Amino acid sequence: MISEQVFYLFLFPWIVFIAAVPGSVMTYIFAGLAAQLLNYLPEKTGDEK
Repeated sequence: MISEQVFYLFLFPWIVFIAAVPGSVMTYIFAGLAAQLLNYLPEKTGDEK
C-alpha cells in the first residue's frame, strides 16, 4: 500500500491537468466571441466587395 503523501503527489497534477483542459477551451471560445463582437475578425458573409 502506498503512502497517502505519494498518492496525492500523483493525484494533484492530474486534477490540475483535467481542470486546465476545459478552462483553456472556454478561454479560446470566449476569446473568439470577444473578437467577433469587437469586429477583430473578418466577416464570413463575403459582402465586403
